[in-house]
Amino acid sequence: MNEPKVDPTEGLVLRRMEPEDLPAVLETDALCLPRPWGEAGWREELGSPFGLCLVLEEGGVMVGHIAVKRVADELHVTTLAVRSEHRHRGYARALVESAVSESPDARHAYLEVRPSNAAARALYGSLGFVEVGLRRRYYGDEDALLMARDLGD
Repeated sequence: MNEPKVDPTEGLVLRRMEPEDLPAVLETDALCLPRPWGEAGWREELGSPFGLCLVLEEGGVMVGHIAVKRVADELHVTTLAVRSEHRHRGYARALVESAVSESPDARHAYLEVRPSNAAARALYGSLGFVEVGLRRRYYGDEDALLMARDLGD
């Protein structure tokens, strides 16, 4: 993603995350996720040659983000968050699809999701992810469903 993707009619910008975005990312994580990453984890992810972190802005305000790891022919969604007041607008879908499109060598995508998160499970299912396994106590307080998507040849 060399240039931000812009939809001027909606005031949307999808771009790579920069270190300057971390305060807004940490705030979004704290509001959206039961176990958010800390600043050190985000800085490590931003510096990783295998990482891809994207943010979505609406009207100049960050409304969501995604982080993925790209290794060999696999893409692993490590975190995804959209602020509650901006949900149900297709933003999480746009973030996932953009991460996939920015990973043209990936043949398979994976992610973990809480079994209790019905909305996320429905979203991932609509994006072609299927349940392929269970990671016991992945979140400490809850198991995780492992979901996979074949990205084709």
